[in-house]
Amino acid sequence: VVTVFSLLASGEMGIIKVLLLIVLMVAVVGIVVFVESGQRRIPIQYAKRVVGNKMYGGQTTHLPLKVNTAGVIPPIFASSLIMFPATIANFIPHPWMKSLANILMPGRVGYELLFVIFIVFFCYFYTAVTFNPVEVADNVKKYGGYVPGIRPGKKTAEYMDTVLTRLTFSGAIYVSAVCVLPSILMSSYDVPFYFGGTSLLIVVGVALDTAGQIETHLL
Repeated sequence: VVTVFSLLASGEMGIIKVLLLIVLMVAVVGIVVFVESGQRRIPIQYAKRVVGNKMYGGQTTHLPLKVNTAGVIPPIFASSLIMFPATIANFIPHPWMKSLANILMPGRVGYELLFVIFIVFFCYFYTAVTFNPVEVADNVKKYGGYVPGIRPGKKTAEYMDTVLTRLTFSGAIYVSAVCVLPSILMSSYDVPFYFGGTSLLIVVGVALDTAGQIETHLL
């Protein structure tokens, strides 16, 4: 903020550009909140069953799948993985290694391209580790539940896997866009501060989680 005001006072930044930046920042935060709160709800119907003299089940519920299941893990892993060879290259005094270190500098095209590829990879990898469609489908079947129009068991697992794959792709594109945004703003539009990236995802994620916990506590 201080840097922006000093550039504004010296005439290096125009008031229109500052106002456009503020609008962009608000819009980006709004998009992050919207996507982080986004869910794909798979409907699950439980069949009625009689246990003793009582009847159980017959209700409809849903299985919530987050758009960004992996959270901030993919960009953290991706940046760490890219920084490792770049750091090693700095310790080896060889022209080829120096050129590699220059390519893998944040803000360069090579770095950003690798960053996006690794983010997409880790989004799928982390989602596959944390969510097992076969296990979830078996649990739903065990308790007498089913997805309307889909057979319980293997078919349900395949359906969940398809939905999760599409969701993860959307989430990976969203995370990549948020993480590449600071480099685009700083290199192409001479923005004098770092806005976006992992830090924005963490701040918004923690704020949403805190608000959710406060709401639960109040209820």
